[in-house]
Amino acid sequence: MRDESVCILCSSPGPFRRRFEKDGYGIADCPGCGLVQLMPTPSPETLRALYETEAYFDGEGSGYSEYESQESEYLSTFREDVRRIKEFVPTGKVLEVGCGYGYFLRCAVDAGYDAYGIDLSPAAVKWASERLPNRVFCGLLDEVPEIQDEQYDVIFGSHLIEHITAPGEFLEQAAKLLRPGGLIVMVTPNVESLLSKASGKRWVSYKIPEHVSYYSPGTITELLKRSGFSVSAVDSAYQYYALPFVASRVRELLQPVSRIVPPVERSRLLRERRIRVTSGSMRVIAVRQD
Repeated sequence: MRDESVCILCSSPGPFRRRFEKDGYGIADCPGCGLVQLMPTPSPETLRALYETEAYFDGEGSGYSEYESQESEYLSTFREDVRRIKEFVPTGKVLEVGCGYGYFLRCAVDAGYDAYGIDLSPAAVKWASERLPNRVFCGLLDEVPEIQDEQYDVIFGSHLIEHITAPGEFLEQAAKLLRPGGLIVMVTPNVESLLSKASGKRWVSYKIPEHVSYYSPGTITELLKRSGFSVSAVDSAYQYYALPFVASRVRELLQPVSRIVPPVERSRLLRERRIRVTSGSMRVIAVRQD
């Protein structure tokens, strides 16, 4: 564990204001910059061991236990990210950090980008590499030799930054791989979203211990500014899901009242329907400063 008395964004020594306890950890606010973070902070080694297990993408209760079965929904979601990126960088070389099964990469390649990805999960890298040969590698930013001498136009990370225990160091490494004026695009839970406030402790993004920090538009902007980036836009981020999946999550959130609501989403007419919903996340687009 890291020293729980130091903020992972601004290094403030505290004392931190505890919001609540969940799964053996505290969720707390930094008095210096306002970042909401896990206390104590799990070590990078603990988190890496979690991601490197085969069960992370397909195991019961894991971070992405239905990842493969939701491929079409993820593709629809990532096409929105690609369309947004195109407004800033119409063509060029893209690196995704935390690429999983390569769904975003496929959308980026289909849109004309020269896209590559890295991930800590050997199982995910194997799966993606079979579909995108020579484009996906295993390891951290500073561990993958194939990307070290490249200059990317865009670095993309979806639901990544909230996993990182040293976000400033990560962004400094990312900046070295970006051309001057290059873009970093991150999708991350917004702790100030309406869904977060309405859900309280049951917010879907309180994933313990893998999510070590919970950003707001203000704190993510401060992090990027400290790391040499200028924020161009902060958007609400949406995801596509099958209706029964959304309904199951809503039922969990509304327990025990939801027990009396008929499961109409299981009907033949609705069970195959896919809808666009908010998970309380934001998309942040920032430019590397010279």
